[in-house]
Amino acid sequence: MRRILLGLSLCLALAISSGPALAWGDRGHSVVAELAQRHLTPKAADAVRELLAGASMAGVASWADDYKFRPEGASTQAWHFIDIDVAKPAYSEDDCKGACLVSALRLESAILADPHRDEAEHRQALMMLIHLVGDSTQPFHCAERDNDSGANLVPVTLAIDGPDGKPLPVVQTNLHAIWDDALINAHAYSWGVYADDLEARLFAKLPAPTVYGDWAATWVDECHVVAQRLYKMTPAPAAGASVNIGADYQKAVQPTIDLQLATGGARLAALLNHLLGE
Repeated sequence: MRRILLGLSLCLALAISSGPALAWGDRGHSVVAELAQRHLTPKAADAVRELLAGASMAGVASWADDYKFRPEGASTQAWHFIDIDVAKPAYSEDDCKGACLVSALRLESAILADPHRDEAEHRQALMMLIHLVGDSTQPFHCAERDNDSGANLVPVTLAIDGPDGKPLPVVQTNLHAIWDDALINAHAYSWGVYADDLEARLFAKLPAPTVYGDWAATWVDECHVVAQRLYKMTPAPAAGASVNIGADYQKAVQPTIDLQLATGGARLAALLNHLLGE
């Protein structure tokens, strides 16, 4: 157990990095992808299996985060988020600034549905969507406050409990990063166990996601509303100070984390069933 806790502490400490945050982290994206794969129609499942050459959706769920740091993928870095000010009620096209999560969801879904595209293009679009749909439920990928880059610039002193209920080492990080990784990693040692739990408790209770009309903007608007609520829970830090986040916050937001991850799985399943299974 001591080794497991040490490994978890190291995972949390990685959030200190000054580099760009990666939505939900590997574990969260794997949960979303696994839930979605369980709910594909037979036709959609066959199409996914063929395009991924038998690999699981969870296995490629973080590919887009790696790709954006390669020279050939640098243009996709802006695809993973949309910084809508919390004072605004909803997304507008002015928020996109040329490329953003909304435009990327539209583009990649159109490519995947286009029969004139080749297999390589379909495969890349599928892997992008597996990831970006997950991004569409990470609240701080859909909002910002006072130009804080989706809470990346909100310093946090994090003192929370691990999956066994025991306190983890205190780390200095930021608000965005704790939602990407720390809060998820502190809830369950295994993403598979987490997915099973969400399947049993939440998945069947979720409303069917819309995949018609301007569904990408609708999804981002729903995500933005969640972010607005979370920003209200987190005071803006004083100059040179950090926000203290502890076990009380962890307990208060856990239902929201669960709901957002499960919603990501439902959205991804609904979208792939619409694009590949009809």
